[in-house]
Amino acid sequence: MNAIYTWGAGRRYALSAGGVGLATLLFTQFSADFQVANVALLYLLVVLLVATTIGTGPAILASTLAFLGFNFFFVEPLHSFRVTEPQDVLRLITFLIVAIIGGSLAGRAREQAEAAARAASELAALYGFSQTISAEVDLERILPLVARTVIQLLEVPACTVLLYDSDGRLIERAAAGESRPEPQRRVDAFLRIGQRVLGVLRVTQRALDNPLTRDEHARLEMIASQVGLVLERARLVEEASLTRAQAESDRLKASLLSSVSHDLRTPLSVIKGAVTSLLDDDVAWQPEARRELLSAINDEADHLNRLVGNLLDMSRIEAGVLEARPESVDLAELVTAEVDSICGRWPALDVDATIDDDHAIVEADPIFLARVLSNLLDNAAKAATRTGHPEVEVSVGRHGDG
Repeated sequence: MNAIYTWGAGRRYALSAGGVGLATLLFTQFSADFQVANVALLYLLVVLLVATTIGTGPAILASTLAFLGFNFFFVEPLHSFRVTEPQDVLRLITFLIVAIIGGSLAGRAREQAEAAARAASELAALYGFSQTISAEVDLERILPLVARTVIQLLEVPACTVLLYDSDGRLIERAAAGESRPEPQRRVDAFLRIGQRVLGVLRVTQRALDNPLTRDEHARLEMIASQVGLVLERARLVEEASLTRAQAESDRLKASLLSSVSHDLRTPLSVIKGAVTSLLDDDVAWQPEARRELLSAINDEADHLNRLVGNLLDMSRIEAGVLEARPESVDLAELVTAEVDSICGRWPALDVDATIDDDHAIVEADPIFLARVLSNLLDNAAKAATRTGHPEVEVSVGRHGDG
């Protein structure tokens, strides 16, 4: 029966008239078996049936037609609309009033029940939508869901979500439904947070002559307000994530600066001590001792140069101006060179290097790779020296298909 409410008004009124006509035909066939009062009650039953299945307007039409049919076929004189008996006039007027009032009340009750059912369904859908988006902060998942929900709730052909970018341009972020070639009229609901407009929720009307109702406009504004809150929450979550990332970055930078400051002081102290000793005129340095001090100055200057180079490279990487340039690198040759370098910087260090493949060729940036190996060996040497067992093992080989 609910499908009847989706019919056009003409079809519903025609069905109402046809129902009364069919009932009149049946009543006239069995009129000999019914009293006039029973016929009136049967007509009222038809009117109530029309009211509860088709609507209030068709029920009023059915009441009028039932009144005319009852008067024409069952009230003396038959087959005439004239009424000779006063009691028949009263009976007909009473029948008409009861039929109209009863049909109107029954039709209105049915329409209110239908409206309540639709409202409950819409509220359930809105509640489910609100629960879904309240647990999401990823706009790539939320916005398509918003577009599909609007199409479902408003029964419109298409919906689009547009947001303003950093340059103030309105960019489409999600869309659902189908576009139609014929002229279309669109309705926009602004996505606001206070006085700030974040974007637009745009729907396409069903047809030019079928605009959104006042309730549908209110529903669209309600959805737009919820979407605005979701956008604001997503922005706050993103800002909180950036703040945490910035705080972590600052913490790491402070830790790195503290570590680098210590690393810088060590070669500077060695260089300063060696130079001060060489400049002391009261000491007659032997050539071997002088050469040893100059060698220490040279090694520590190289060490200091590497540290400064690493700091500069880190700043360039953060600025996005330093990019890797991969090429074929002989890994065995590179490792051997770095092991020799670390042994020169740490004379007491015992490095055991095992190279399984003397021709291990890899694709990498040779400068970056050398820096990585140098830093790893430096850290290993420092750790080994602190343990009292200055030994480091280096193993180079292929693992699997890599």
